[in-house]
Amino acid sequence: MKKIVSAALIGLAATSVSASALELTVSSWVAPSHPTIFAGYETYFPAVTKASNGEVTFNLVSGGALLGGKETLTGLGDGVVDASVLALTYNPAQLPTSQLVAELAMLSGNSLAVAAAVTEFTLLNCAPCIAEFSKQNVVYTGSYATAPYALISKDGISETANVAGKRIRSPGGAWDRWITEAGGTVVHTSSSEMYEALDKGVIDIAMQPAAALKTHSLWDVASSITLGSFGVYNSGPLLAFNKDSWAELSAENRRVMLDKMAEAIVATTEAYVAQNEEAKAEAAGHGMTVMDRPETLEAEIAAFNSEDVSAIVDKAKEVYGVMDAQALIDSYQASLAKWEEITASGLSGDALAERMKSEIFDKLSETEYGL
Repeated sequence: MKKIVSAALIGLAATSVSASALELTVSSWVAPSHPTIFAGYETYFPAVTKASNGEVTFNLVSGGALLGGKETLTGLGDGVVDASVLALTYNPAQLPTSQLVAELAMLSGNSLAVAAAVTEFTLLNCAPCIAEFSKQNVVYTGSYATAPYALISKDGISETANVAGKRIRSPGGAWDRWITEAGGTVVHTSSSEMYEALDKGVIDIAMQPAAALKTHSLWDVASSITLGSFGVYNSGPLLAFNKDSWAELSAENRRVMLDKMAEAIVATTEAYVAQNEEAKAEAAGHGMTVMDRPETLEAEIAAFNSEDVSAIVDKAKEVYGVMDAQALIDSYQASLAKWEEITASGLSGDALAERMKSEIFDKLSETEYGL
């Protein structure tokens, strides 16, 4: 295991540490104010340390001090760090089958249901996905989801025609196809660059959750936000592990790691949603016009989604060589429908985490999974 001493480290240790204690170095390219850290890791790290009786502790290096987003998969597999958040859309060539859920991002805006469905699908129903991670010397352990995406701009967007001719910051995947089909121009820029891009006119529209109005101060350079069925970013493994580091853990501690993951996934996703609701509530006070699911635009998005699955199947086969894409898509959609029904019952975050644990993580063997 890596031992790194840095002012950027966040060390979480138990009160008493046994001789078999292992310290895992975790890399993240985002700041401590990001939901994956202040909600996800701050839930997961202490829970694992406590449940392992101090045998597993964590050192977090954030802000990209060790690995940037695009380099993380390779660095993680090479053992530069023991664990890290991932953004699968950075690595389509290495993880082609896993890109399917990214391509299906516009199917649902139910963040908690999406996080549970992607986690269940990948861990239990997508053997090719797990094999792809293994080939990269990485162990997948579950995904969070962001809050729903929106269109943030200086001009109101109420129908697809308003997008034509505009330069739009896109997260990729299905959103790229929607923008292109609508007659817009896709621009791939990082979220940290959105403010300046909008301010300078490099982009006309930023596609990002409403929370960005506050977290990135976009309400200072935009005047309108359109909420709608744009889906959520669903391709973020909260904490993937180097395979050798995972194998170095005892079976008992691998069990702990799996058992505590659902709580962290739910905490991260809930934090995204809470930030989003807070920003939406404050938007009008910052002079923003809030357009909530314009009827024409919603109908046009629904029509796009109904036709897009066939495009995803073709892309999976022709670009990535995934021959059984339709069956995998059907499996994911079944998981999504299941978890949308479960979350619609209004159960608490704790109850959802327990449901995920029993229906997903309890089905993984600590003596076999990831080894």
